[in-house]
Amino acid sequence: MSLSDKTFSEPEFVETPFPSRAMVACQGIRGAYSQITAQRLFPEGTFIYFKNFGAVVRAVREEMCEYGVLPIENNTYGSVKDVYRLLSRGEVNVVRGYRLKIDHVLLAREGTSLKDVKKVMSHEQALGQCDEFLKSLGDKVELVPALNTAVAARSVAASPDPYCAAISSPECAALYGLAILKKKIADNDHNYTRFLCIGKKKAVYPGANRISIILTLPHKPGTLSRILNEIAGAGLNLLKLESAPIPGKDFEFIFYIDIEGSIEDPATVAALKNIREESTGFAFLGNYEELSAENMV
Repeated sequence: MSLSDKTFSEPEFVETPFPSRAMVACQGIRGAYSQITAQRLFPEGTFIYFKNFGAVVRAVREEMCEYGVLPIENNTYGSVKDVYRLLSRGEVNVVRGYRLKIDHVLLAREGTSLKDVKKVMSHEQALGQCDEFLKSLGDKVELVPALNTAVAARSVAASPDPYCAAISSPECAALYGLAILKKKIADNDHNYTRFLCIGKKKAVYPGANRISIILTLPHKPGTLSRILNEIAGAGLNLLKLESAPIPGKDFEFIFYIDIEGSIEDPATVAALKNIREESTGFAFLGNYEELSAENMV
């Protein structure tokens, strides 16, 4: 993975509140969790749907849309590595986050019962998050990956197969005329996905208190320790530290780091500059506020 050399010392500090109306790019179709998140962030927004995460980033980069919404991490199934790879290029900036409670349900056409189901479609992450429930259906049930949960629901609605079901959001039942066969099917009822809102401008909105960076480190003793010492020395709270193998490299790793802080603080900026100097690759993704349904009330 090639990391951008994106600077963080000259952001655009925006004094106006985060907008409620904008043209927003989402992966999937209506009813997808990305669209549900986008609706929460932009209650008066207009949403344009794209087939994959790369197209969402491209739409923002080429200014077809002002913002885009991408999933980055699920608390039970892990990070979305493809999104991290896209963000590491430094073509867009993270301007806001949202923590969405995921309520997976099993949907099928009217008249289908749970014992009739022979095929279940959904995004691979949703299939993984409902692993125990899917095992309870028996070995003969076929699992079919889909582009996302809403696409799976639409496919089931259009399919002539009465034994096909989808793992999706409750909203998709009404959108695509399906019946809910089973609620609360995720392995963990405390199932949340973090989404990131991206923009082309390196904007920092009021309330920004989370910083996301990606870095690679030299193969020298103590390099990761020095990074952690920089974070601690600046009085910053470490929110996330995750490593992942770099494709095409033998036992070399990339690090995803989130810290609590603001780049309006000189000590934080100094720490980030020192971290950048220690790194062989560095990408500053953004300084932003992360919201949820609880803190938007």
